[in-house]
Amino acid sequence: MQHSSTATRPKINALQALRAYAALSVMLGHGILEFHATKGTAMPFNEFPLVAGVDIFFVLSGFVMFHTSTGLWGDKRAPLRFWRRRFIRLVPLYWLFTSLMVATLLLLSRHVRSTEFDLWNVLSSYLFIPSERPGGRIAPVLSLGWTLNYEIFFYCLFGLCLRFDRRRGLSLLIGGFCALLAFTAIFPPTFTPLRFWGNSIILEFVAGIGLGLAYEQGRLRPSLALACGLFLLGGCLLVAAGDTDLPRVIKGGIPACLMLCAALALPARLDRAMPRPLILLGDSSYALYLSHRFVLRSVTLLFGAIAIPAGVEAYLYVATTLAGAVLLSILIYTYVEAPMLRLLLRRPRDAQPASASSIRPILQADSPPC
Repeated sequence: MQHSSTATRPKINALQALRAYAALSVMLGHGILEFHATKGTAMPFNEFPLVAGVDIFFVLSGFVMFHTSTGLWGDKRAPLRFWRRRFIRLVPLYWLFTSLMVATLLLLSRHVRSTEFDLWNVLSSYLFIPSERPGGRIAPVLSLGWTLNYEIFFYCLFGLCLRFDRRRGLSLLIGGFCALLAFTAIFPPTFTPLRFWGNSIILEFVAGIGLGLAYEQGRLRPSLALACGLFLLGGCLLVAAGDTDLPRVIKGGIPACLMLCAALALPARLDRAMPRPLILLGDSSYALYLSHRFVLRSVTLLFGAIAIPAGVEAYLYVATTLAGAVLLSILIYTYVEAPMLRLLLRRPRDAQPASASSIRPILQADSPPC
């Protein structure tokens, strides 16, 4: 049974704009952390409202996976079709930047703040297996990839559940997540992947699926006032929760859900009028996420080599890293990511690369988190 209609089709441009916002907020959060860590000064405010862009990506991922799976439920071949498209979207570019990070650690280690890694950490990074660094932190070589370890885990389980009809498949998926959380809470595991995947943050994927069901049923009517109100409420909750000890799934997940609802409540005419540069930035958000740490470190080294008045240094640092990261991400998307996707999606029969129009749904169907 099909469960979608034109009336309930997500606002693609609004979702891309939300993705752009999430990627920029994470980059700014990491930039401010980098600046103050380098200067040895305390943060002037809690950075959580910025780095919580990750939570937006997780909720958005669950929502989009729900909508893009229409027509796949109950098909025995669906898991392979689903995994192929998702892995093509995420894996090659991540492997490229992981390799760049390994090369940096081997050849330019004196310019990197953290150089902890070993052979298993490198191998597990390529395989998306959560592992401990020599210092005890659970993170891949490219530390940003911790979010990709959750995404791949979610994709693997979601793809398996596509073999069943939608009701049974979603029940198995959500029940499996809840059982995992209950098991790890009652019996704290020593096995590193279980300790990592047993984090309540995985409920943000479930929340995204729930919002997908609600949106499909027409529970969220288009309204500019509602969209603005929900987005502002989400932002206020992020700021208010930043200094609390609440679990991340609450202080980051609930505002992320409100912001996604805001994007979905945007009237269609405004969605169509979304500025093209903002949509392009949404398309480039994965490249921005994977590359921005390299930009931050490069600008930090540059600023350390030149004299800049202390009164303007912080502002100039943020402006330079923002402009550099955005420009680099657009170049990577245009000249590396998009052509690579067209090549990997080449049709077997005629060996012709996939068209730009055929890769755009894949770019929109994934929300690689930050």
